[in-house]
Amino acid sequence: MRMELLIDGAYQIGVGGVNAYIVDGDEGVTLVDTLIRGREGAIAQRLNEIGRSLADVKAIVLTHSHRDHSGSAAAIKAASGAGVYASKTDTPAIEGVVRPPLPPVRWYYQPMFWLALLFPEAPPVEVDHSVSEGSKERLPGDLRAIDTPGHTPGHTSYLLDRDGGLLLVGDAAWTTKDGRVKRGYHRPTPEIDGSLRHLAEFEFEIAAFCHSRPIRTQASGAFRRFAESLT
Repeated sequence: MRMELLIDGAYQIGVGGVNAYIVDGDEGVTLVDTLIRGREGAIAQRLNEIGRSLADVKAIVLTHSHRDHSGSAAAIKAASGAGVYASKTDTPAIEGVVRPPLPPVRWYYQPMFWLALLFPEAPPVEVDHSVSEGSKERLPGDLRAIDTPGHTPGHTSYLLDRDGGLLLVGDAAWTTKDGRVKRGYHRPTPEIDGSLRHLAEFEFEIAAFCHSRPIRTQASGAFRRFAESLT
């Protein structure tokens, strides 16, 4: 599993084309997404590298309900006692009451998503805190929720207010190798494009994505340029 520093105290970890995030702070560690099922040991190893352990994890913040993002949440919660944060809309799927919805993909990407179903199913995990943009409930680790529905009905991105701003995009968008924002595999639905336009309203220096490389400079400008191209 690879790990790279994004800004002071915030790290991207990833394996197999899926990324999650460690946010370290005075109140402990916040994990944003948890990769697929069975990765809790690898996440613990990366925490050890920065002088932390699973016992230091105080919060698990989920962007959405898909198994490659919530897969290890139950195991990490059991090991750490951390509270789980997620949108109210995606909570039933995270808790195993309903199956997570498939994203609105273009037809030629559909075989990739059938293959993604070979990932082990995520064990259900109880959500302790409902998050939404503008909610009065304080998120851990200086995070701010941004409602970005489309990939799932309750998909949420998070803005970390440090060092010029770090946007944790989740699966609301992808980036190209030359640092341009794109829809990725999504069809141009009103929800997908509306969320991309909404993200372009914020200021942040870096943007990190769950399935592509981060944009490390002037990232909000890249979102604005893409938003202006939408029709």
